[in-house]
Amino acid sequence: MGKKLISISSVLFLITCVIIWNLSVQRIKLFHKNITLVEEIKAKNKLKDAESRLFELYSISKKNVIFLRDLIETDLKANAPLEVPQKKLSQFLKIDPNYFQARFIDLEGMEVIRVEHKDSVMASTSQFKGKRDYFKKTMELNKGEFYISNMDLNIENGKVEVPHRPTVRFFTPIYTNNVLSGIVGLNLNAKNWLDTFNDQEITFLNSKNEVFHSADDEKLYAQSTIDLDKKDRHGNAFYYQRKVSLEGNQTWTLYTKPDILSIQNQMAEYKKSTYITAAILTIGIVLFLCIIYMLYKKNSYIDTLNQTIKNRLSERDTLLKEIHHRVKNNLQVITSLLSLQSSFIKDDKIKGLFRYSQYRINSMAIIHEMLYRSKDLSRINYGDYVHQLASKLIASMRGSEKKIDIKIEAEELHLNLDTSVPLGLMINEIITNSLKYGFKNKDEGLISIKFEKLKYPNFLLHIGDNGTGFSDEIDFRNTKSLGLKLIHMLTLQLKGTVEKDNTESGTHYIITFQEIEQIS
Repeated sequence: MGKKLISISSVLFLITCVIIWNLSVQRIKLFHKNITLVEEIKAKNKLKDAESRLFELYSISKKNVIFLRDLIETDLKANAPLEVPQKKLSQFLKIDPNYFQARFIDLEGMEVIRVEHKDSVMASTSQFKGKRDYFKKTMELNKGEFYISNMDLNIENGKVEVPHRPTVRFFTPIYTNNVLSGIVGLNLNAKNWLDTFNDQEITFLNSKNEVFHSADDEKLYAQSTIDLDKKDRHGNAFYYQRKVSLEGNQTWTLYTKPDILSIQNQMAEYKKSTYITAAILTIGIVLFLCIIYMLYKKNSYIDTLNQTIKNRLSERDTLLKEIHHRVKNNLQVITSLLSLQSSFIKDDKIKGLFRYSQYRINSMAIIHEMLYRSKDLSRINYGDYVHQLASKLIASMRGSEKKIDIKIEAEELHLNLDTSVPLGLMINEIITNSLKYGFKNKDEGLISIKFEKLKYPNFLLHIGDNGTGFSDEIDFRNTKSLGLKLIHMLTLQLKGTVEKDNTESGTHYIITFQEIEQIS
């Protein structure tokens, strides 16, 4: 019985081991397939984006040629001197330095107008181009059709220009009163455009399989030596390529490599993890209790990792909320300390300074409180903020028995933190002055606040009260009052202006300000 049990156990042990290790190998293959697929998708998206940018480049160039064609056709119909279209072509090249040459060639193949942009100097020469391929093919086109050359190195006087300048020529025929009068074209310096791909692992081959931009250390402007059909031992491609056909006959080949090093590192890590798991499971068959414990620990570890990944999705918002909460709490601690300190001061004037400092700190604390309670951690509803600020100031300074009304117009106004703080301090000072001086001997009054949106980032603030108003002895712009000085300083900080509105009874201000760009 014992031998039979041992035999059965041994067979089951071997079968289980085979299953475990076979599954491990299958998982590794599946993981390799998945990460290879991810790299393939990333590479193909990169190539698709490059294709879109290539089509966009060609589309813009065609529109530019149409624009120049229409200019020249108009001047030809008006019998304008050739200096007129020549000047227009010069101005065009000066505006767009991506094109280094613009030409108008007559029916005989002679350059009637040739304008070059080289080293920011405009020049004009004439050459015979009747034997050039682009001239012959463009002359065969119907009205409105285009000839677009392959990308080749520019040739001047029969020699390849040095330093090399990859060039694409865009030409279209010109018709005057429905009669063919010649052709007009632009030479595009494609190097500037190709340089935008320097930070991407993409290589561009023209229709002759010549390298015009390399991410693989291939020799530029020579035949490509890369075998784009090469595959690894798993049948995965070493290179991903995309054929791009422009105008039906302009063919490009774009290719890129998958991140082989990343795949290898991921595979090494995954293999290590998988084989360790398989070994643990194998040992665990012998030690059943141990395997239960180890599986439990492993599952707990995996659950922890999954939960960590999930938590990171909301980590930034949680952190910011906590920061704003702590800032609000710290500001409240400061106001409490000021309140405690002021209780030991008998001088009412000095005690008032402490109290007004508390109001200013509270104006900032309200902003941070609204931010950590809001879903949007970058902006607050400024209408709600002003209403809350004004209500707290009235309750603190005048109490509930005095009827001071608030009228706020701030529909759908949301401002960022860098703007809200100085603006809140400014509004705090104005409302404080109104409650302190404007309604000094009054039990009733009205504080009105109105925001107007101007052309972004500019805003207009109307704020005031129907109290007693300014004394004639007070110079609004030159005063020793800390509150008024703060108003002027904060206005400058918000890149705005402040004016006193003397057309209204009481004290009213017209303030312009800008929304300050967030630093972070």
